[in-house]
Amino acid sequence: EKYGVHPRQFIDYQALIGDTADNVPGVKGIGKVTAQKLLAQFVTLDAMYERLEEVTPPRIKGLLETYRDDAFRSRELVSLRDDVFETLDFSEFAMHFDNPFLPIYDELVHYEMNAVLRTLKAKALFEESQHSTVTTKVEKVAVPQCENIDGCSVLIDNDETLHTIIQAIPHDAIVAFDTETTGLDPTKDHLVGFSFSTDTKTGYYVPMMHSYLGVGDQVSHEAAKRAILNLFTRKVIGHNIKFDLHFVTRFLEVDRLSIHADTMVMAWLTDSARSLSMDNLSQSLLNHEMIHFKDTVKKGENFASVAIEDACKYAGEDAYITYRLYEVLREQLLLKGGQGSLDEAFNVEFPFTMTLLGMEREGIAVDTAVLETFKKEVALEIATLTEQIHSACGTVFNLNSPKQLGVILFETLGLAHGKKTKTGYSTDEQVLDSLKDQHPVIPMLLQYREYHKLYSTYIEPLITLAHNDPSSRIYTSFVQTGTATGRLSSKNPNLQNIPVKTALGMRIREAFVAPAGKKLIGIDYSQIELRLLAHFSEDTVLVNAFNEGHDIHMQTAIALFGEAEAASKRNIAKTVNFGLLYGMGQKKLSDTLGITTKEAKEIIERYFETFPSVKGYFSGIVEQAKEMGYVETLLHRRRYFDFGSATPMLKAAYERESVNTVFQGSASDLIKLSMNKIDTMIRTEALRARMLLQIHDELIFEVDEDTAETYAVRFVEVMESILELRVPLKTSMHIGNHWGELK
Repeated sequence: EKYGVHPRQFIDYQALIGDTADNVPGVKGIGKVTAQKLLAQFVTLDAMYERLEEVTPPRIKGLLETYRDDAFRSRELVSLRDDVFETLDFSEFAMHFDNPFLPIYDELVHYEMNAVLRTLKAKALFEESQHSTVTTKVEKVAVPQCENIDGCSVLIDNDETLHTIIQAIPHDAIVAFDTETTGLDPTKDHLVGFSFSTDTKTGYYVPMMHSYLGVGDQVSHEAAKRAILNLFTRKVIGHNIKFDLHFVTRFLEVDRLSIHADTMVMAWLTDSARSLSMDNLSQSLLNHEMIHFKDTVKKGENFASVAIEDACKYAGEDAYITYRLYEVLREQLLLKGGQGSLDEAFNVEFPFTMTLLGMEREGIAVDTAVLETFKKEVALEIATLTEQIHSACGTVFNLNSPKQLGVILFETLGLAHGKKTKTGYSTDEQVLDSLKDQHPVIPMLLQYREYHKLYSTYIEPLITLAHNDPSSRIYTSFVQTGTATGRLSSKNPNLQNIPVKTALGMRIREAFVAPAGKKLIGIDYSQIELRLLAHFSEDTVLVNAFNEGHDIHMQTAIALFGEAEAASKRNIAKTVNFGLLYGMGQKKLSDTLGITTKEAKEIIERYFETFPSVKGYFSGIVEQAKEMGYVETLLHRRRYFDFGSATPMLKAAYERESVNTVFQGSASDLIKLSMNKIDTMIRTEALRARMLLQIHDELIFEVDEDTAETYAVRFVEVMESILELRVPLKTSMHIGNHWGELK
């Protein structure tokens, strides 16, 4: 697996590539890849030289001919002697004792040669009764005391010491935990070791699966499993612990483990704008520069190749720094937000981490045949559009090069352009949108970009990911700390941004399917942010409209344009309703609706006249953000703003974002509460249901076909009753065979 040859071929492999460290010449000019190919073709060195005429290319054949003697000499040099005991007499060195190991037992214990002691006991060469100190010596392992102010990393490389140290940890102790793995994909990579700490000074590293020539003692898999399970009966904390749990739960073959806290989530709660990497937090909060991963793991290798002693320093530090960060961040949460912030972290966010872990493990099924068909259609459209654009521009160029496109549009075609920079003209979507009516090629370019994005960002990656899984399921990673408002983001692949308003985007959603005998349930909160606006602002008109079950957009249209025009202008009212929540001003509204800024201003003024409490509430949010330096969501999660050192442009952005955060953040709070409750329901009642995705205000489940209706009703009930507001929470629910049917 590591060298690309069978173990039986390893001697011939070394004979070909040589070993400069041991002065083994090998065949000059032949490296690892060539050696692998040759042995794959000829199997042995002897067969290779017997069939030398078959070797290609001629250069390699020539090298083998020239360095034939070196090849066979090298094979002799790297071969171990297998006749030592047949040809040599060791009798003169023999020692005769009833039990030859008794005289050196104390030395074995003193120098902690536990691997030797284990071997002796395993081979029955030593009985515990023969030496009274065996049990006490092993059980009473001296736990090192760290006197170094920067912290200490301690290696645990045998089962007995690991057991003894973990047994000594009090059951109510906080334990910082971290894993080291061969990579980032828990479905393909595996654990190499784990570290833990019970204080701010000492980190213990437990190697399990390091693999390199001369690797030292490591703990057994069985002992490691017992130890991890034991640790997780304590209050385990970690930094981005969801990542570690993916590997650990697979290693232990369990679905779930309990956690106490996640320091990355805590750091995000105290300041959503900061860098959340442990290295940066350690530097900024502890003034401690950590050992860097890139300095520990050589390029092209993984953690299994790292020397255990170096791995111990790196991994042990991760554990005790996590413990330090926990103490500092817990204090920060308490000082900044009081008990409410701590409660939100422990009662909502940390359980939510576990909910997301379960969803990520489930994945969602994809019908690759649907995507393959769509891929052909999109590829044809891209080719057609490319030809049409080149024809309209009168020249062939790279459509995906902004620099080349800028020259064509603004120099060759002479269209109006913004300021030219060192890298060329801007050709982003906003620029192209403003030129839509200037030249027939612009709409074609916008359409090309939509097709190209679908093809490269979604269709091809989704097909590849589905083919890599035996059940054709894809597994996204949800990022709990990815946005300042609290909304989830997702990556590898990003399922949050699949276009929903276009027919093409809906086609991609049709490929996400329920397997045979299953159904998908989609439940979407209806107008959740507007309902929150009514709740927070207590505006009588808004509150009454929702409580009486009116169409809020129609009510707004009637108020803004009168009964006669309301039906035709409902979409304008909808744009205004949601736009003002996101800080939309008159300029943005005029651009969005294609009206003058004067008309947009009049619409906004009429809106605030219709809902008189709303304008005052919006102003109050901004004033609080300026005065207190933060805004709060429904569950008292805070987002901080530094108005004092902001530029005028940044202050305007902060004003918009402060309003946006209250509504988007509170909507996020509600759906998190619902997800946690439904997750608990599914687990405790052993429901035949899987919660798969959260896309903004929508939850998607996979359930058995015969229970779909029953479960859908129950999940809707949870979501609509999760918190009591001044207006009712409402959802829309759909059951279907694929995601496209859930709208």
